[in-house]
Amino acid sequence: MKRVILMLFFLLPLFLFGQRAKIEFETTIHNFGNISESGGMVSYDFVFKNTGNSPLILTEVRPSCGCATPQWSRKPILPNETGSIKVSFNPKNRPNSFLKSITVKSNAENAIVSLTIKGKVFSGAADPYADYTHSIGSLKTRSHYLNLGSIYNTATVEKTMDIVNTGTRPVKVSIQPAGNYILASVTPETLKSGEKGEIHITYYAAQRKDWGFVNDQMELQTDTGDKGSLGVVANICEDFSEYKNNHYQNAPQAVFSETDINLGILKKNTTKKQEIYIQNTGKSELIIRKIKTSDDQMLTVVPAKTIIKPGKKIKVTLTLNTDDIAGRKVKIVSFTLNDPKNTIVTCKLTGNVQ
Repeated sequence: MKRVILMLFFLLPLFLFGQRAKIEFETTIHNFGNISESGGMVSYDFVFKNTGNSPLILTEVRPSCGCATPQWSRKPILPNETGSIKVSFNPKNRPNSFLKSITVKSNAENAIVSLTIKGKVFSGAADPYADYTHSIGSLKTRSHYLNLGSIYNTATVEKTMDIVNTGTRPVKVSIQPAGNYILASVTPETLKSGEKGEIHITYYAAQRKDWGFVNDQMELQTDTGDKGSLGVVANICEDFSEYKNNHYQNAPQAVFSETDINLGILKKNTTKKQEIYIQNTGKSELIIRKIKTSDDQMLTVVPAKTIIKPGKKIKVTLTLNTDDIAGRKVKIVSFTLNDPKNTIVTCKLTGNVQ
């Protein structure tokens, strides 16, 4: 018995090492441009995603000086979910150019990430468009995207964004969303010189038919020939409210035959197939909503079915194509499921190419 406990003691760190979070920022640098010393605080949201296979926890966010103030959530960020760090800068009594860093520490594989804000503070009257940092011709918005945050897959969400015409002549604006799951309009349709308006969107998550982090683009065009795009980002989560009243007793439940798959020794430029099984031990249909791999070119995943009835199981075939580069290979597969206790299950494939 002592020998078994001793073995587990040594093996546990190896297991935990394989389960790591990973933090990826949309951008790590933001330029505020020219801002007025008397214009007050300016802020920017650094959006990030946990692309690892374990919950992400930010342990410290430290600016290089007191003029930059970060705000962030202390809650764990689950795999494939997004979060943000809001960094505010106070330009008072700080004329001239500035370059400040914010050190982000976490339990991620890339444990330390540096963020940067920069710009130039000038004295005098406040620039009325100082916080409008994204430009499309003479049009300006405060950001290059609208962040809807975490929303249910059944939700209909509305959101607005300010837009201003900084030019000298009226501009007529048209907007074209990426798909029929977004309705978008600009009010007023024609913005006079110096006039502010609103971009209004309605987002139909049920029609998007996707889960996890999504990023859609809207194309803006003016009658002066200027073109540009704005993003709409969201984290679409399964709505499990139908199971809450019975404490999830009637929910589906996924059981994987294995999630840590060792393919052993592999040859160069060859194909290796591996089969795993997913069983539904719950009382409702288990649905595979989405399958995502860390390398779509080298790894393919084909389930026999995407809907598994209660008490049944299906086969999933994983095919790894090796290249001519020797060394250890690690590939990740994420399954998004309608199991409220296992919404995302991650499988890791490892092997050595010789």
